[in-house]
Amino acid sequence: MTNPSQSEFLWFLQLSRDGEFIGTKEKPPRKPTLAYLQSLISTAGEAGFEALLTATNYHSEHENYTAAVAALARSAPTDPALLIAVRPGMFHPAMYAKMLATLQNLFPGRVRVNIVTGSSPAENAMYGDREDHGKRYERTREFMQILRQLWTAPPPQSFSSDLYAFENAVLDPAPVQPIPLYFGGASPVAQGIAADLADVYLMWGEREDMLAERLAQMRALEAQTGRPLRYGLRTHVIVRETEAEAREAAERLISRVDPDVRAAFVASHAHVDGVGQKRQIDMMKGLDADLMVEPGLWAGVGMARSGVGVALVGDPQQVAAKIRRYEDMGFSSFIFSGYPHLEEARRFGELVMPLLKGGTREERAIHTDKVAPVA
Repeated sequence: MTNPSQSEFLWFLQLSRDGEFIGTKEKPPRKPTLAYLQSLISTAGEAGFEALLTATNYHSEHENYTAAVAALARSAPTDPALLIAVRPGMFHPAMYAKMLATLQNLFPGRVRVNIVTGSSPAENAMYGDREDHGKRYERTREFMQILRQLWTAPPPQSFSSDLYAFENAVLDPAPVQPIPLYFGGASPVAQGIAADLADVYLMWGEREDMLAERLAQMRALEAQTGRPLRYGLRTHVIVRETEAEAREAAERLISRVDPDVRAAFVASHAHVDGVGQKRQIDMMKGLDADLMVEPGLWAGVGMARSGVGVALVGDPQQVAAKIRRYEDMGFSSFIFSGYPHLEEARRFGELVMPLLKGGTREERAIHTDKVAPVA
């Protein structure tokens, strides 16, 4: 992990087809071949990103753990780490603890894990998981407890509950470096799990007042547990040389959204039971035609994509200034993505990263007036 006073920047490892448009009936042209994944990892590294998130969802063409293993083996030891998402309902935690420990020992310092409870029962059922919201979070807590137990306590280890049981499990050697646990969830039960067990608590991009409210809730829990947490923010990004060009690129991204695709996507909202996903959906209601949630934050991705539906949109100084505002709020881990992912990663590295990582904080902040305050 980086120093708590410094931010880390992560990109997204696209495991499905990639392209310039979302919400179309046609498949995007770029296939997620191993060569493309490796190129995306190395490009993100050159752009200044420290790791890439591999998501886990039904529309990905690749199962993400297998893809992560292949990508780590193909990439250079100095390339960025991978933040591997996992749904607790898909693996037994004792086995998954061994799997991740093996990866960390084979690729030291290049493995992190993102625990995903899941927000759609219909999607979870595609993987054979039919548990309700409460049971899923109960399982998530035990899953994270067992990972920590097996990685840190001397073997053999045993565990017994209504959900999981194992006897005299041996995990040896332990991970050569700690494996950070990233975790997100907007419900009170998810926040409690994060306070007790996570290293980084992730939020999807929302209005600043909404983020501030959740940060206050988490800091109160921090005070109760005495465990320091880092806070992460997950958004898309669209940056161009000028604000007008960025807005044009944003509109182009959703310019081919098919009405049937959009209708099916809206219908799927009825099956969502995750609080965070409902907040994303509700945030889009009543927006003007430009889909701006607040200065610098655009909700167009949510027209055709589940998960985080917002993007930072603007010129380099505006995007950097918005990120600095988030840092001032307390965020120190940022996971970005953009379409197509390779080109947007390179563009972010060329246009924004020097403003975030170069010069003094005062020099970096000289353009913060380009993002208007949020009332």
